[in-house]
Amino acid sequence: MAIPLIVLALGSAVAGYVGLPEILHGANRFEHFLAPSFVGPSFSEAAAVAQGEAANASLELMLMAVASLLAVAGIFLAARVYLKRPETAERLAGRFPGLYHFLLNKGYVDELYDEAIVQPIKALAEGALWRGLDATIIDGAVNGAGTIVAETGASVRRLQTGSMRAYAVSVLVGIVTIIGYYLWR
Repeated sequence: MAIPLIVLALGSAVAGYVGLPEILHGANRFEHFLAPSFVGPSFSEAAAVAQGEAANASLELMLMAVASLLAVAGIFLAARVYLKRPETAERLAGRFPGLYHFLLNKGYVDELYDEAIVQPIKALAEGALWRGLDATIIDGAVNGAGTIVAETGASVRRLQTGSMRAYAVSVLVGIVTIIGYYLWR
């Protein structure tokens, strides 16, 4: 399992450079990926956008620096708490049990998602689509067609006696009826 994880980690590290912002001298291909699908702005709008982009460059650099500092601080704090002083983590868990259980259960996001999204969709799929549409309408049409064929077969089966004389008489009656129809007409 380690080899696939290493391959995925390398792939994600390389993929990060595809969207490298222009402020860091990257092409940021993700940003311009859908540009041909949209109508471009007029010349005056393009000039206003260029001025806005220059103002956003400093904000972008500041946000990248803050995010990077927070990530490094989190890594440093986790390494200190869990590697150098593991008793600190246990002490904090005992001191703040509510927060510990909240974080341990990932903020109950999975439970909230299950109750708000998964269960209503499951109820709709089982109740309306499966029982209502599939079992009642579609299966009813298929089973109804099968019942019609079975009942028709049971009725027609009574006409088959296996007697060659009865078959010959029914063919003779049919021929006489057809000839009589054409002569009378």
